[in-house]
Amino acid sequence: MRLKMLVAAVFGILLLAVTAMAEESAEEYLEKAKLAQKMGDHVKATDLFSKAVRQGASGGDVFFRRGLSLERLGKFKEAVQDYSKTLELDPRMETAFNNRGSAYYRLGEYDKAIKDYSKAIELNQSYGLAYYNRGNAYHGKGDFDRAIADFTRSIEIDPRDRDAYNNRGWALLQRNEVEKSIDDFSRALQLDPNYLLAYYNRGNARLKLDDANGAVKDLTRAIELNPDYALAYFQRGNAHVKKGELDEAINDYNRAVRISPTHADAYNNRGWVFFKKGNIVQAIRDTSKAITLNPDLPKAYANRGWIHKSVGECANALPDLNRALELDPNSAPLYAFRAECLLQMNQPNKAIKDLERAYSIDPGNPETLLMLGTLKEASGDYEEAVNIFKRLASQRPDDPESHCNLGIALGKKGQIAAAVEEFSRAIQLDPKHRESYLRRGIAYDFLGDPKRSRADFSRALSLPEPGGVSLRQPVNAAVLNAIATSRGNGSEK
Repeated sequence: MRLKMLVAAVFGILLLAVTAMAEESAEEYLEKAKLAQKMGDHVKATDLFSKAVRQGASGGDVFFRRGLSLERLGKFKEAVQDYSKTLELDPRMETAFNNRGSAYYRLGEYDKAIKDYSKAIELNQSYGLAYYNRGNAYHGKGDFDRAIADFTRSIEIDPRDRDAYNNRGWALLQRNEVEKSIDDFSRALQLDPNYLLAYYNRGNARLKLDDANGAVKDLTRAIELNPDYALAYFQRGNAHVKKGELDEAINDYNRAVRISPTHADAYNNRGWVFFKKGNIVQAIRDTSKAITLNPDLPKAYANRGWIHKSVGECANALPDLNRALELDPNSAPLYAFRAECLLQMNQPNKAIKDLERAYSIDPGNPETLLMLGTLKEASGDYEEAVNIFKRLASQRPDDPESHCNLGIALGKKGQIAAAVEEFSRAIQLDPKHRESYLRRGIAYDFLGDPKRSRADFSRALSLPEPGGVSLRQPVNAAVLNAIATSRGNGSEK
């Protein structure tokens, strides 16, 4: 009996000791967790914070810190839960609002992120990081005006924040304020001469300004800072294309796809460069690879379609162009391009529909107007042809071709005197414009003025025939001679 009592007493002492240790362990876990977090071991830190919670730790700090480690581990939903618990315990903790906003941002929930950042700013008007983060969220939503305003406020609070300058520059670039964006990227680089992203972004901006040399310089510096930066090789390749350095471009695209074998844009662009070099087989292979990697890349279909068309394979080009337009139904150039294919396949009515669609998207494109006007004229719709060529002439008042085309359409509509005015205007702009002399000669003949008609024909025959490809059928010398000896009825409708 005494032995049993002794054992019980010893056991009781051990139990008290264990209980005492358990009461202290929450704090110990917290200290160990903080140390692990400081050392960057967020897996261990998360585990230790969780043990501290199980042992009774319940202050806002433990949930806030665990949320921070969870966020570092990419576990954003769990981080949101911990930051929310923190805010239940401390509703005025601005950093918890900021951090929960960042977790929402990572989840793509920009509106929730903006709401949290705004609350953090409400609690602390000088919280520069919250302005910066909210700027990123607005940028994610495509609201570049608000993004720029927030980045600007962040810079006012901390004028040495390189990231705020860089991100404001990127937002300005999206608004096509390219020169201002370059100023911001340059300021970021003054603050940090080894700032990789700023070199890359400034290279992009310079490329947009057609400063290919400056772009190559910046992108080369980005590559020096990170030799495995696939995007920098890709963009430098694009800059080399601008410079006409096709072999250098191919080398950069090669490096981009070695580093990032799924880089569809690099394959697509390399394919286009191979096409420019006349390597049709490799061009088709690369654009097809781009489509395999990204079946929703419209420019890859467009490029492969163009390559097929260039070798007379419009039947193969058409499915690619159809798919490109399914993916990008508001691309005026694609409609105009498909119209060219349809014309080659002797489908003018379908071509007209595509050109009308292209015109509705981009009314200011002169090439589209020229093609559409010519086809309308060929189809006998002279009224619409005249309207289209009038728009073209108003866009290009100093272009003799535009006035000549308008004159031809007016003539076919029966407005001969008005046609003569347009041909005369074309000749004023270019005294050697052979086509206008020819057409005006025909018009004078119809008006019953053989003297002026013969003079224009003689002048036309003395001028060399222009080179290049025309959408119109030329008027040959035999026809001219026949017209020169005839006489029109002088009527005008």
